[in-house]
Amino acid sequence: MDPVEINAGSWYLRGARSDTRYRWHVCEPITGDVVAEVTLDPNTATLSSVGDNTEAIEVAERAVRGFAAQALGITVAD
Repeated sequence: MDPVEINAGSWYLRGARSDTRYRWHVCEPITGDVVAEVTLDPNTATLSSVGDNTEAIEVAERAVRGFAAQALGITVAD
């Protein structure tokens, strides 16, 4: 899948190349430091997240759900 960048306001989601999924590094917008990673599997409509910053993950997951719905026509399972 081609990387897709998402500006989630307080966090920046930098797209990362993946063969079968959409993957983002969740970054602090000023320094670019990676604080988490979020992955969307479009075949199963599921999200997975890794990282210690729960606020960043919550914001990123919300943004990825919006991307999935608007750009891909996918409703992500809870």
